[in-house]
Amino acid sequence: MNGRRRDVRRREVGGQDPIDRRLGPPPSLSTPLTSPVTWLLSLLRTRSALGLAPSLTPAVVFLPLGALLGPQALGWLTPRVLGRLDIAVTIALAMLGVLVGIALGREIRTARALFVAASLESFTTIVAVALAAIYFIGATQVPISAPVVVLALALGLCASASSATSADPDVEPAAAVAARIADLDDVLPIVMAMIVFALVPAVPDARSWMLGVAPLLVGLIVGAIGWLIFERAESAAERVVFVLGALAIAGGAAAYLRISGLAVGLFAGLTWTIAPGRADRIVQDDLRMVQHPLVVLLLVTAGALWVPLAAAIWLLPPFLLFRLAGKVMGASLSAALVDVRPSDLAAYLMPPGVLAVAFALNFRQVLSAEAGDVLLSTVAVGTAAFELFAIAIVPHWRARVLA
Repeated sequence: MNGRRRDVRRREVGGQDPIDRRLGPPPSLSTPLTSPVTWLLSLLRTRSALGLAPSLTPAVVFLPLGALLGPQALGWLTPRVLGRLDIAVTIALAMLGVLVGIALGREIRTARALFVAASLESFTTIVAVALAAIYFIGATQVPISAPVVVLALALGLCASASSATSADPDVEPAAAVAARIADLDDVLPIVMAMIVFALVPAVPDARSWMLGVAPLLVGLIVGAIGWLIFERAESAAERVVFVLGALAIAGGAAAYLRISGLAVGLFAGLTWTIAPGRADRIVQDDLRMVQHPLVVLLLVTAGALWVPLAAAIWLLPPFLLFRLAGKVMGASLSAALVDVRPSDLAAYLMPPGVLAVAFALNFRQVLSAEAGDVLLSTVAVGTAAFELFAIAIVPHWRARVLA
């Protein structure tokens, strides 16, 4: 049983799905690469956190594809179509929150130091990017139709997300630790985002404390419903319907109440993990068939919503520079807690992954239209840029570790 638990921690939270199996394992660094194509695939292959890989780096492919299909280019994804996709995006956010909650529930009992390290790393990045954005907006007088502190904090929360590269944990222990930290460093940002949502209510005259408590209550209710019905399904097909129905309830409630779908999913996933029974394993098994399509939906939608705004262009340099600085500082502070060299940990946590885009889409639902477009456009371009940066820098670190 203990061996099985160790194996679960090493693998992605969602387990391998058919797309993963078709892609196969990443090329081994111990064997010479036989062609430029194989070399390129080895660079593009990442282990994104929370069951989203091993796969080709998704942001580099699907964010530009969405921008090409969106209103700013071909116009195949019209504003009307994107508006109708909003509820599907909220359900996808709830799914990502569920995966974060499952990771938290599994690791918090036996790896509290790891959770503290992940939270310290993400908090350092949030502070670095948020303070830089506040200073930069004030110094340059960039016109923003939203409270500067709120936009800066939202930018910092988006910057805190990390994924981790694919690696053999027996050969590259730093990458294995980074993968587990990437599963946990989104917990603190999701809770902080829940508080920001309460302070900036999308519904006029709404009580802040009610909006702050709503994600917790909805998540616990959805978790209780799922816990009661998942194991009582009479067939696998019926069980899948129950799991997808629970996700639809979580996403639909978040959309109706204008609260964070990520937070609702977090508390639901945490409930399924700590409750007696095997609800968390049922959910992770049944999410295999939808996790990749929903990730593609998020990235394509984010790319299609990209707008070439002057404010987004001005905010991009501080976002890139201070996210890099924040990750390096955060890794330096947290590396001692997990017995890994700071430079190795920072390198493996450099890719932002899909959750950076998920945070931006989530905030876009409550910010003003202009501020939401500025935030999403900055984060979308910044995410793709960091994924490309990681493609160049991470293999250097891996080669140094294995040397």
